Amino acid sequence: MKNYKNKMYKKKIIKNKYFKILALLFLAFIFGIVILNTITKDKQFSESENRILAKKPKFTIEKLLEGRFSTKYEKYKVDQFIGRDFFINVKSHIDKMLGKNENNGVYICDDGYLMEDFKRPDEKYLNENIKAINDFSKKHEKINQYMLIAPNAISILDDKLPKFAPIINQKKYLDDLNKSLNDKINFVDGYKALNNHKSEYIYYKTDHHWTTLGAYYGFLESAKSMKLDVKANNYNIEPVTNDFHGTLYSKSGFASKDSDIVNAYLPKNKEDEVVVNYVEEKKKSPSIYDSKKLQGKDKYEVFLGGNHPLLKINTTSKSEKKLLLIKDSYANSFVQFLTPYFSEIVMVDPRYFYEDIEKLIDKEKITDMLYLYNANTFFSDTSLSAVLNNI
Repeated sequence: MKNYKNKMYKKKIIKNKYFKILALLFLAFIFGIVILNTITKDKQFSESENRILAKKPKFTIEKLLEGRFSTKYEKYKVDQFIGRDFFINVKSHIDKMLGKNENNGVYICDDGYLMEDFKRPDEKYLNENIKAINDFSKKHEKINQYMLIAPNAISILDDKLPKFAPIINQKKYLDDLNKSLNDKINFVDGYKALNNHKSEYIYYKTDHHWTTLGAYYGFLESAKSMKLDVKANNYNIEPVTNDFHGTLYSKSGFASKDSDIVNAYLPKNKEDEVVVNYVEEKKKSPSIYDSKKLQGKDKYEVFLGGNHPLLKINTTSKSEKKLLLIKDSYANSFVQFLTPYFSEIVMVDPRYFYEDIEKLIDKEKITDMLYLYNANTFFSDTSLSAVLNNI
């Protein structure tokens, strides 16, 4: 009996030591993560998610009391958490094993598609942007103004979504946006343009962008509103890669047997030449295609080398019209179709542009203006109103 008690006592001691060691290891892990998060330099850009990461917000008593500081600081810590990509990948594998079909805002859909969720817009920022757009159009009445907000795959290819996926109706927001714009802005029906071709390869399976074919259909619909004389079959279509795994592949962590094809649309008319002026980078290129990007992870960057604050494209067009293109990355594969119709195209990405928009319009003698975004980016935008208001 005594020996039995001694054995049980020793087992209890060993068990307690085991739990103490586990507790110490856990605390050491947590402490190590805190230290590494503190000393590791913040990243500005996530290559896997293809977006700018949140920066550390400046502290003020006013922001703290209003709750803005806490919200921004929480987003900053989430974005800059060390090993973020690794933990997302681990979580996605566990979720997939448990039968989940959504991770990090990305759904696994039929026919090998990954689709990004559409989040309900922030009414405050949306109303500010709409007001800024309407005020800007009145201020520049002599400029012909157009808007194309391309719906995302989750809206057009909704028949491929998992059953009972809680999807917000993106088309309703596009229709409401159209109604909220004044009559000086010609709203291009991007939904109709793409929905008519939903059976075709108009969205990448592993990336959030439209394909070059999707961009072309968007252009054809825009050309009607812009009264452009479009010549059919004016391009030679050449695949530049068939091994593209896009941002949704990385963001979700879901492995996919499908890879995407990126096609270049090369003008048959050899006189349709361009010079792309990368203003901030102080370099020029004779093509909108940057073949070096095909060696990198994000092969969609073959179009103009990715996003830039300000680009100027000079063309051989005899037109006297000059276009200001306020855009996101959907415009990068779209702009090539516009070059025969404008002598100059000035591309501004409001997310990175901090110059004077009014001075730019005067200097470049802008005659036409096009807002071109995808719906997800437009309805979550927090920078457009500031650019239009020169804040």
